[in-house]
Amino acid sequence: MKTKALFPVLFLAALAAGCSHCPLCGGEWGAAARARLAAEEAARAPRPRAVSGTVSCPDRVTVLPTYRVRVKLVDLRTGETIVAKEEGFSGFPWMFRLDFDAKDLRGGGPHGLVAEVLSGDDVLYRTDTQYRLPESDSAASVDLVVTRSR
Repeated sequence: MKTKALFPVLFLAALAAGCSHCPLCGGEWGAAARARLAAEEAARAPRPRAVSGTVSCPDRVTVLPTYRVRVKLVDLRTGETIVAKEEGFSGFPWMFRLDFDAKDLRGGGPHGLVAEVLSGDDVLYRTDTQYRLPESDSAASVDLVVTRSR
């Protein structure tokens, strides 16, 4: 009987003394709550993402040294470019990788990819199909097809 009555007193004394361990299990006070908060914060933090794939063209194209390919990540509602990568290329299929932060995808709306083949400022070929950005957080792969611009 004396032990049962003494337990709350010892418990409160350990708590008041600044003991950092639970007298019942020996674990750290609040460890589970801190771990849960850390996991929630990590889930909210921006994560780097990437999308890769190829740009191809069904037409036979003679590639000139002035040609370059631009792949853009765009907001499909507004057409606003979020991230773009532009490079010269030597022919089709052309491989690309576009890195971005998930925080760049503002608005939560639909996002997609657009590919263009340019010579100077002229767009010669462009995707004419809507290629939506895959929803997964891991690296995604998309094969883009460009057709002659009108």
